[in-house]
This record gives sequence, structure tokens and C-alpha cells, in this order.
Amino acid sequence: MTDLKILFVVDHANSKWLDVEKLKDKGLGAISVVNGAFDALSHIVENGADVVVTQTELPDISGYQLCSLIKSNDRTTSLPVVLVKSDDSKADAFWAKAALADEIVHLVELQGGITTLHELLDRALKKGRERDWRAEKAKGILSQKIRLSTSEVLESYGSLIDVLLIERLIARIVRALSGVVDVRRKFIDSYFEVVDELFHSDVLGFVVANTTTPWMAFRLKDGLSKTAYDELLAQVSEKLQLPSEPLVDLKGQLREEGGSKIQDLEILPVAGEKSGIGALIFAGYKKSEMSSLARAFINQLQLSMQPVFKLLLAKQEIEALQGREAYRANVDSLTGLYNLEFLVGFLQQQLLFSFRQRLPVGLAIIDIDHLGSINEEYGYDVGDLVLTTIANRLLAITRSSDLIARYGGDEFAVVLPNTDVSGARTLGEKVRADIEQLSFMRGAKSPKVTVSVGCANFNMEDLNPETILRDAKLALQKAKEDGHNKVSIEVAPGE
Repeated sequence: MTDLKILFVVDHANSKWLDVEKLKDKGLGAISVVNGAFDALSHIVENGADVVVTQTELPDISGYQLCSLIKSNDRTTSLPVVLVKSDDSKADAFWAKAALADEIVHLVELQGGITTLHELLDRALKKGRERDWRAEKAKGILSQKIRLSTSEVLESYGSLIDVLLIERLIARIVRALSGVVDVRRKFIDSYFEVVDELFHSDVLGFVVANTTTPWMAFRLKDGLSKTAYDELLAQVSEKLQLPSEPLVDLKGQLREEGGSKIQDLEILPVAGEKSGIGALIFAGYKKSEMSSLARAFINQLQLSMQPVFKLLLAKQEIEALQGREAYRANVDSLTGLYNLEFLVGFLQQQLLFSFRQRLPVGLAIIDIDHLGSINEEYGYDVGDLVLTTIANRLLAITRSSDLIARYGGDEFAVVLPNTDVSGARTLGEKVRADIEQLSFMRGAKSPKVTVSVGCANFNMEDLNPETILRDAKLALQKAKEDGHNKVSIEVAPGE
């Protein structure tokens, strides 16, 4: 227990109840005694504490107020605090409860000997261990290193009010930003607006990154060079160990040649949990000494933005989940190709675009000849192998601008933007010849697989996707009637 840090806060004029030497003989570790609450806060910032025992009547502010300052801080709320109340204490009954002390004892109870005080400290230390409290956490009780001294009460009051007003201001900012996290664009604009009002930095930025999709936003004053900006992105990515290339929302103009460099850079991590990470970024084009209040502002913002970043990360996860759900709803589970519903919607949009631009659209429907017989003779595993192999070949043969979908049980459809019926037939022939050469060996046997292809083109006078699908189906029927393993076309009127 010798590494424990126990802080007693007393009024020296009334502290005969405390015998430090006897406590040290009990092996309680580093024991410090200060005269007043301001000295206590200064001590905690510098040294931390495992337990604070404070009299309620102090020469500067009351022990209740000191306890409330500790317990109302998110970082130090778990620090055990014991209040020692004198019989003539005139504290309001509300604050006796609202201070949230771990224990309140009467001074007269501690005048019975060292054993009572030792037992009191044991109870407080046990509470700290249950909360996983560590003394160094207490160093974050104030958002800045300010000079507090019980002997300089007025100056200490002013410094403490500065800290509390900054915390109040940050709380308002956090509430405002929490209300706009659902719309990324609105959140970005709101963040830069409220922060820039108070902290005029050449570059403001933040990072929100889940385990797969990081994104950043920057608001910069004109004049930053493109090279300096690229270096900034690299520094942020390296420090935060981003999982992939981030998406960046940039407000401001970069200079391709010349321009300013970044002389001051603050990258302040906000969240570092399994769900993701976040950071605030402040940078300047010139070296400058940051004032203590400006430092207090950004440090407190760093602490207080954690719930906002958690909301942003949760929103990002929901969007990713919705994206995955939407993708699964539009994709055939066996082949990984788009399904019929997505095909019809895409085709409708493509025809509308092509009509406006007066561009052709081709469509090919590919039917696996006699797939039912293959399933009966070789089993459905082989039938599934045929379907997935042909799907993969179609992906390899077609262009990235083409859309491939599973049209039915044994049929595929390929939408061919900016392609006439002749081009669709060329693709159909390539597919037919390619599939004819494939081997579908499963065990000792391999079924002979061929396809029939029906091709059609877009009738500029008919924007209904069902029309081009019907024409392609009619062409496919001709290919089957001609003996299968054939390509046939159906030309739209006016072509």
C-alpha cells in the first residue's frame, strides 16, 4: 500500500484530529496535507490522488464544493471522497447530498483514535478499487494547468471561474452538435461554424473513422499549399493509424504552387474504442504560442466531444449496415449478381438517360440449355456449379459499364449501355462460344453445357423497360427453336 496517494484537506486551525505520523506507521503510503480546497485542486492536478478526505469547513471554498467539483467531472467522478463534518457546520442540506461524497463522517467520530480513521480509509480505498480508479486519472480534473492557491483566494476564484465557464461553453457546443449528427453535411458546417467563432485557427479539421471507412473534414484559410495539405493528411493518417484511405471533405482553396506551410499542428485523439477512432485537428501557418485559455478550450473540447464522436461512429455503422442490407436485397445469393428487381430499376434509369442523350442500349438474355436435365442427371450441386461458373465468366467477358443480373432460374441478363443490337449480338456470340469450351468436371463426369442468347435494342419511342426485355425474350425463343446454342436478335421498330 506504500504507493497509495492519500490527500487530506484541512483547516489548520481545526485539524487536531489528524495524526499523519500514526497513519504512516500503518503503511498507508504517501500522505499529503493541504490547507484549503484551492491548494487541494492544485495538488491533485500535479500529483493525482487515490482518496481525498476533506473537512467541510475550509478557509476558501467549502469541502462540499470541492467534493462536487471532483464528482461532477467525468474523469474524476470515481475518485473516492470522504467529507469530515464539524458539529457547527452550516452547509445546506441539499449540497450535503448533491456533493455525492462517498461517505460523510462527523469530526467527533474521528477523535476516538487512529483506528477509526484507518478503517474509514480502507472503505474508501476499496470503493476506488471496485471502480478501477487510479491516482493518475485525477490529474485531468482541470482542463488546463492554472495556478490555484488558498493564500490567493481572489485570483484562484477567477481562474476556477474561467475553467467552469469554458466547460459550460463546451457543453453548449456539444449539445448543439449532438443534434445534427444525422446529416453529415449539416454536422460539418455546424462544427466549423461554432468552433471558428471561438478559436480562429488557419486549419480546423476532424476525423471520424470506424474500422473500415475513415472520413475527414477540413476548413482552411486560403493560401495553404497542396504539398503541405498532402503532408497534413499523411501525418493524420499515420498518427491515428487509419485502416484505409480516408474520404475527405475540404472547405477552402489550395495553391498548386507556392502557398503556406503548416508550422503548428495539434492532432487530438477523441475516441479510441473498438468501434472506431476520432480526432480534432488544429493547425496554423505560423508558429505562435497558444494562450492558456485557448489551450483550455481545445483540451476541454477534446474531452467533451467523445459522446458526439460515438454518435457519429454509430451513425456510420448504421449507414454501413443499411448499405449491406440494401446490397443483399438487390443481389442473388448464389451467383453474387444483381437480381431481377434491381435489373428492372437499373434498366429504367438507363433507358431514360439514353433517351435524353440519344444513345443506344443493348440487352442480351442468356439461357442455359437444358439446365433441368443437368440437375436431374448430375445433381443440383453440379447445376449450381454451372450457374456460378457462367456468372463468373460473364463478369470477366463484359465491360465495367455493363450490368449483369440473374434474370431467372437458368437465365442471365446483360444491359449494354451505348451499344446497339449489333454490338449485343457480338457479345452474345462471344459468350456462347466461351461457354461451349468450358469444362464443368465434377468427379468422373462433366456435363456438356451450352447457352442460347437473345439480343434486343432500345426503342427510343418506348421508355418501358418491359418492352426491351420482351424483345430479348422473343429473340431468345427463336434461338431455342433453331436448335439451342444459338444467338438471335430482335430489332426494335425504326432501327
